Amino acid sequence: MASKGTIFIIIASVLALGGCASGTLTAGVNLAKVGQTAALQMEQNATVSSATMLSLRKAVAFNDGFNASIGNPSSKTFLKNADEIQSRISQYAKMLESLVSTYSALGDLASYDAVGSFNTAFATFNTDANKFLQTVQPTLQIPQEATSAVQVGGGIVIGLIQAHEIKGASRIIKAKLQIIIPILEDQKTRELLILNKKEIAGQVNQAAETLFACGAYSYGPLMDDLGAALNLKTNSQADAVVAKNQKLKSGLMNVAIELGNEQSDQMEAAYDKSVAALKALVPLHESLEKGAPLNLDTVMAITSQLQTIATSLQPTKGK
Repeated sequence: MASKGTIFIIIASVLALGGCASGTLTAGVNLAKVGQTAALQMEQNATVSSATMLSLRKAVAFNDGFNASIGNPSSKTFLKNADEIQSRISQYAKMLESLVSTYSALGDLASYDAVGSFNTAFATFNTDANKFLQTVQPTLQIPQEATSAVQVGGGIVIGLIQAHEIKGASRIIKAKLQIIIPILEDQKTRELLILNKKEIAGQVNQAAETLFACGAYSYGPLMDDLGAALNLKTNSQADAVVAKNQKLKSGLMNVAIELGNEQSDQMEAAYDKSVAALKALVPLHESLEKGAPLNLDTVMAITSQLQTIATSLQPTKGK
């Protein structure tokens, strides 16, 4: 029969372990929330970039039609490349969507021990991630140890079991991220997912210049934007004045071109910031597994930057 002192030590040990488990559950919930928010924003940015690619296709079609050169070899090559990039971006976005679900399931696991839900979500993420990786590196051999499911542990204290499962879930998410990140950072992968800036500018600028030159578009919004800092606004005669002044027209066309270039820069920035967000999630998984405090500031800051980029890429709707 155990002595009172032994029983006290056992109870104290269980309570101490319970406290550690509680901290792991809280960290798991926090990591799940920030991971889900970041992945959701990354997915939105990828989707916006895909939509921007569609606008580019329309510009190419317009230019070819206007110049009576529909179906010319140069455009066919350009559009084929654009199609392939858009297809890869779509798979990239699908992978991020599955990552959102995986982090959501991690939160469920921390809240009410939903092992089955997490395993299903991670299996989908793993499949979508592998499909994406194969689109950019067809010869890639994906390590199998990164695909292991979280096993239900044994024991009598449910909090301890959950803490063990959460750490296991964190490890396999981290392992997958550590496979994905270097591939996304590779310059060759980057080129497979982002169109050449000069090619984009050439097509979009040509279409814009033609439409402005023909008087199909108003220069008003550009002039209003330029005059906003001085609280100036165009009047009803603005376009007529511009039409008669080549210097004004050239200046405003240059502004339009610069805005097009900025959009290309933002698409590149969206990709790079998404990679940075994935990289910033890895130390959080490591902290959770070690029982160290989570510093969520970096991931939250990058997520905010991604949101700003997504807003800048979305077309402004006229009143």
